[in-house]
Amino acid sequence: MLTVNKILENMRHELGGGDLSIELDKFQVLNEAGEHLYSMYPWKWAQGRSALLDLRGSVSGSTATWTAATKTLTQASAFTDYSFLGGDEIEILDGTGATVGIYKIASRTSANAIVLSTSLSAVNLATGDIEWSIFPGTIDLPDDLRDIVSIQSSSTSNIINVCLTSLDEVNRLRGANAITQSPALYCAAMVYSGSPPTPILEIYPAPGSNQTGALRLFYRSRWTQIYSDSAQIDIPEFVESLYVWIARAYAAGYERGDQESIHARLVSLSQSPIFDVAVRSDGQAQPFRKIRNGGAVVHRKHYTDQGWIVNRIPGPI
Repeated sequence: MLTVNKILENMRHELGGGDLSIELDKFQVLNEAGEHLYSMYPWKWAQGRSALLDLRGSVSGSTATWTAATKTLTQASAFTDYSFLGGDEIEILDGTGATVGIYKIASRTSANAIVLSTSLSAVNLATGDIEWSIFPGTIDLPDDLRDIVSIQSSSTSNIINVCLTSLDEVNRLRGANAITQSPALYCAAMVYSGSPPTPILEIYPAPGSNQTGALRLFYRSRWTQIYSDSAQIDIPEFVESLYVWIARAYAAGYERGDQESIHARLVSLSQSPIFDVAVRSDGQAQPFRKIRNGGAVVHRKHYTDQGWIVNRIPGPI
């Protein structure tokens, strides 16, 4: 298994035995090299990740109170089934002294309380008649997600379909349609939210109830940031050599840019036998096969950089 220490040894070798300048963060350089590795080709080995996704159901109440100093909305056990995601909103529908409208939720502090980003009243509201609703329109996604390959229902009894579309289309549907709960079809778009930005899925309509592991996501992963000398590099063996040379190119480019820039070194590497071997190995990892038809007649297709190789085995006569 390739480790950060081994990569740093190769970078020192590239620099003639010296370390990177103290002005350079070695982990930043290694992470830049990793991002380049993941971006230079649509690797199959980065595509086979999967994760279960939870649907977050709507919640509502009508007996909440308000604490102005902490911007806290409180109602006993009202938020037990609510899990917070950045960007969530609450609609204040009614209540003595409350300004009705849509508010951003800053956090969920307990099963009894949430904190809002802005105030719905400058004074405490203790009457206990604030009416509210939350219709979660997002799904949490894995932090290492780069591209969505597909989303499908994880259950064979309660089938849920997801149509991936644009964010504009999701927002259009939200504005043009009444709220529909527990549908068989969701429209969804991936966006980034928070700081640092992390991927979430905007969906319409809002689910009617919580459903743990309702959907199965297949996705292409991105580089996982590393911050330790002893950390392992989570890539297949057949691309380890390529990553080593990318890291060497970054080190040499930063330290000896007057001789040859990082960009020129990376272009040269993308045209090298090292890159070609990695691509061929990646293509051979999963051959494509057709469904068997006609008894012993089998068509086997294997995709490589050279195109489709078709082996036809004739059936018995």
